[in-house]
Amino acid sequence: MFLTINNCNLHVCVHGDETRPALILLHSLGACADLWQEQVKALSRDYFVVCPDFRGHGLSELSQVPLTIDILAQDVIDIASALELPAFHLAGVSIGGMVAQSVAGTHPERVKTLTVFDSSIVSLNPRMWQERAAKIRADGLASIAEGVYARWITPGQHNTSGGRGLATMLARASSEGYAAGCDALAIADCRPKAARITMPAIVAVGEFDEATPPAAAKVLADAIGTELTIIEGAAHIPMLEQAQAVTHILMRMMARAQ
Repeated sequence: MFLTINNCNLHVCVHGDETRPALILLHSLGACADLWQEQVKALSRDYFVVCPDFRGHGLSELSQVPLTIDILAQDVIDIASALELPAFHLAGVSIGGMVAQSVAGTHPERVKTLTVFDSSIVSLNPRMWQERAAKIRADGLASIAEGVYARWITPGQHNTSGGRGLATMLARASSEGYAAGCDALAIADCRPKAARITMPAIVAVGEFDEATPPAAAKVLADAIGTELTIIEGAAHIPMLEQAQAVTHILMRMMARAQ
């Protein structure tokens, strides 16, 4: 479906029975809602699963204003309100994990559980994100795509169907949508939200993640006072190469709120 949220037309995939408990899944930079297809298949029998495309990603329009994590978080809240979801489980990966932190810290009364994959609490390298945004705007996303993809999954997964699907997802991503996400990550800082994240929460990270390494994930877990889980055999985007592990983490987390 399409929803016009905050003057931006956003694509939102919904799966399952809307009377079931809701779960919102937030994708990474350069990906789209389809990143979660394995989790959707496993969880939509018992949950109403909502997967939005961020601004400038998938089928959503580009942002007409400079992008920030808080703007993306407000989009998520307003999508939930448009779908009449007073409360929901929430999970995100990478930039989606930062957006999830912002949602949970701004509206803790609406988030039943929080699961953050392969993310950090603050920008790990603001200058790098600024330079990356400038390069993409000058030369296109293809100019950095190979390096980005190399960090998404482990080398042994590159020729699998899931790995090839991720490569296609990145190749079809909007250069300006990706650059705007880089702008948001350059100034991202969720530390002020940490004290308000009081719902059941977990932080998980791939053991081979170089983009947001386990050390950064531990800082995040410590800041919100929760456990850290290492996903064995995974890099930065574990949703496909370690799909069962990701699904198990989500199920275990949501069961804590039953």
